[in-house]
Amino acid sequence: MSVATCQVCDRPVEAGYSLCPACELDFALLLLQFVPWTHALEASLDATLHPGGHQPTRIITPVAPTPLRLDVLDHLDLLASIAQGLWRRLTGVHILDWKRDLCPDVIGCLTDAAMHPRLAQLPDVGMYVSQFQRLKPKTLAIIDPPEPVTPIGQCLTCGLTVTATRDAETVTCPVCGREQTASAVRLDLLERSIRSGRSFTAGECARLLQSCGYRISRKTITSWKTRGLIAPAGADDAGKPLYSLACVVDRLRCDTPCD
Repeated sequence: MSVATCQVCDRPVEAGYSLCPACELDFALLLLQFVPWTHALEASLDATLHPGGHQPTRIITPVAPTPLRLDVLDHLDLLASIAQGLWRRLTGVHILDWKRDLCPDVIGCLTDAAMHPRLAQLPDVGMYVSQFQRLKPKTLAIIDPPEPVTPIGQCLTCGLTVTATRDAETVTCPVCGREQTASAVRLDLLERSIRSGRSFTAGECARLLQSCGYRISRKTITSWKTRGLIAPAGADDAGKPLYSLACVVDRLRCDTPCD
């Protein structure tokens, strides 16, 4: 005689059950997590809102935006169809008996399902667990987009370009697998840029130095040029002055820098 097992963790369960108590609790909590996430998704429908930290804030876009974010609308429709399907399975609504199908909204479906006494007894509950688990990262990517990564320099072992978020403390090279501090990679880029004799705009110099911990701004560099403390080394295609990074660093490292 075969023993019934949990459809998520394969632990033995009582006859008539498809989830063990631990997985039932995890699934119920996951369903309830989607309640505030659904509110954030609905707020994110407005294309002039910039989501982040589950608290969307309005931004002014350079061009007139699309009234609705269609990708968010599609995601909400998918979430609603899965939540309503689970609600109907739990409440035993007959597919052809429309008079009994008084399906609530998405929030109602989620809360009803999370508290339903038959949640762990559905024969196909594992399918719904998988569906909501797949929806979770997609939902969070919309309402809490990950911080963008940018190139910060080259791996100190193999020389491949590595990327990191702005506040990352360590980075791992995707080729050789070496873990190194982001500050070491940025300082290596700065030192190589200085030795190369390359020139940059004031803004580029400031950003490169700021990433290595120096307190300097574009206005500081332009003020040094105005006061004759440094001289441009040329100009770019747009006519912006270019400054030797080595000269900027020398001025910055003076005993009495002029801000």
